[in-house]
Amino acid sequence: MAKVKEKASRLKRLKDDSTFKEVLDAVKMLQVSIFTDPNSTTEDRDNAHDIIRALSTIDDYINTALADEKIFDKKN
Repeated sequence: MAKVKEKASRLKRLKDDSTFKEVLDAVKMLQVSIFTDPNSTTEDRDNAHDIIRALSTIDDYINTALADEKIFDKKN
């Protein structure tokens, strides 16, 4: 019960943290620049793609925890 709320609270603070956002955005932009670099190799692009997918997985995890809290709140 309280675990859902505590987890959501921690992840909301993290998601709203300006430094966290800045780091995620910087990493993502760096990876996007690899895609637009005509000198990048297939391996470089594959690695960049993997990193962007990992960032997306982190975002999905946070959003799922926040959705779980909403469901919890509606049930209680």
